[in-house]
Amino acid sequence: MGSSTDQPTNTDPVVDVVDLTGDDPVLEWPATEVKYLFEHLLDAFGVFTAVRDEAGEIVDFLIVTGSTEQGKVAEDPAEALEEYHKREFFDDFCRVVETGEPLATQSLEYQDDERGAQRLVRAFEVRAVRIGDGLAAGWRDVTKHVLMEAELERRTRELTLMGQMVDYLQAVESPGEVFDVAASFGSRLFEEFSGGFFMQSESGNVVEAITSWGDGDQGDQVFAPEDCWALRRGRRHGSLSGSKGPRCVHAAEGVEALLCVPLIVQGKATGLLVLATSETASPSSTPPSSAASEALAVSVCEHLGLALTNIRLRGSFREQSIKDPLTGLFNRRYLEETLEREVSRSARAGASFGLMMMDIDHFKDFNDVFGHRGGDALIVELGGLLRSLTRAEDVACRYGGDEFVVMLPESSLDVVSLRAEDIRKRAHQLNIMHEGSALSPVTLTVGVALYPKHGTGMAALIQAADKAMYAAKHAGGDRVQVAQTPGDLIDPVPST
Repeated sequence: MGSSTDQPTNTDPVVDVVDLTGDDPVLEWPATEVKYLFEHLLDAFGVFTAVRDEAGEIVDFLIVTGSTEQGKVAEDPAEALEEYHKREFFDDFCRVVETGEPLATQSLEYQDDERGAQRLVRAFEVRAVRIGDGLAAGWRDVTKHVLMEAELERRTRELTLMGQMVDYLQAVESPGEVFDVAASFGSRLFEEFSGGFFMQSESGNVVEAITSWGDGDQGDQVFAPEDCWALRRGRRHGSLSGSKGPRCVHAAEGVEALLCVPLIVQGKATGLLVLATSETASPSSTPPSSAASEALAVSVCEHLGLALTNIRLRGSFREQSIKDPLTGLFNRRYLEETLEREVSRSARAGASFGLMMMDIDHFKDFNDVFGHRGGDALIVELGGLLRSLTRAEDVACRYGGDEFVVMLPESSLDVVSLRAEDIRKRAHQLNIMHEGSALSPVTLTVGVALYPKHGTGMAALIQAADKAMYAAKHAGGDRVQVAQTPGDLIDPVPST
C-alpha cells in the first residue's frame, strides 16, 4: 500500500471529499461525525482506494487519508499506519472490496519473553467497510479487553477444577487418597509451573515428595523440615515473580522463582506445595499473573489441609467409638460388628475361626484389697499382654469389666487352644506395680469355641465360649476349657 498523491481538502464544517473510483458519486460525511469517530472510537483510521492491474486484479491499496493517536491527522498516513499491519490485512481488504462483506477481526501482536515463549502484547479490533472501489478501515486497541477475557476464561476453568477437586476431597478416606486427588488436579491447575506435593514423616524428621509434575527440577525430593522456610514459619514463602526473602535450602540452584506453601493440619505444618517456573513448560500466550497463581496455590493448600484435618478427626472419632479407653483394645461394639462379618466370610469360604473368652480370676477380691485403681492397673497390664500376643489379623477386645475376647481368623481348634494356653501362662508372669507396690499375681480362665463346630451364628459362638469359661471357673479356674457342642447351641447356617 502506498500513500495517495492527492490529499483530501479539509474545511469546516465541510469535510474530506474523496472520489475513490472516478465514476461513483462524491461521498460527503458530516465533519462532526468523522471528528467524533477519530477522537473517541478509534486508535487509527484509514480510507483506502484499490489499485488494479490491467486484468482488474487488486494489487495494492492507496491510503487516501488516515488518522492515528486519537484523532490527530497524520502527515504521512501510510507511515503512521505501518505499525497497525496494513499489509497483514491485504487479502481481507480485497475480499471486502470484491464482495462488499464487512470485515470484523482481530490483529494480535506477540513478543518473545526471556524464555523464548510468545507473549501477547497488543491486540487490535479491525473493522472495514467497502466505499466504492475502496474501503474505510479502523483499528481499535482492545489489548486490555483480550487479556481480561483470557483471565476470565482462566478463572472460570480454575473455579470448575477447584469445585471438582473439593467434591473429591469430601469423599476421601485416607491421606493417600488426598494426595492422589492433589496430584490429579495440581498438574492441571498449575500447568505452567513444575511442582509437587510433599508430606512430613510421622517422626517429623523428613519431608518427602508424594507427587510431582512438570519437567523442571524445583529441588530436592527428600529434605529436612528445617530446609524450608515455609515449614519453619508455617506460612507461604517465596514468589513466582522472582526471589523474595532468603532462599530455601531444598530449592534447585537453577530455579529463579520458587513458591512454597505449607499444608496446615490441625494448626501444624505437616505438608508442602512447591511451585517453580518451568523452562520446559509450554506457557500460554496470556499467562496468569504471579499474584493470581500464588493466591490459587494458597487456596488449594487450604482445601487439602482441611481434608487431611477431617480425616484425622474422623479417624479420632472412629477410634473413640471402637476402642476401650482404658486398655486401647477394641470394645464390645467393634467385636460384634467384626464377628458378624467374619461369620459371613467364613461361611462363604468354608473356613473356621476361633474365639476365646477369658476372665480374671477373683477380680472382685483383688479390687477389695487394692482398690479400683489397682484393678484398673491390672486390666491395663492384661490389655498390653493381649496386644503383644495377638497377630495383626486377630481381634482382641475388652468385652466388659474384667472379661476379654480374642478372635482368631482362619484358625483350627488346636491352634486356638494352644494360643489360649500361652496367654494364660504369660499372665502368671505379669509383674504389676501400683503406687510403688507389687500387686498379687494374676490368673486367667479361658473358654474356647470354634466356628462352625460350636456355633454357626455370632450369638451362639459367644455363648459357647462363655459357657466353657464358666465351666472352667467352676472347676477351679486358671485353665483353658474347650466348648461343648450340644444341639441347642447350633444355629441355622446363615444365607449367603
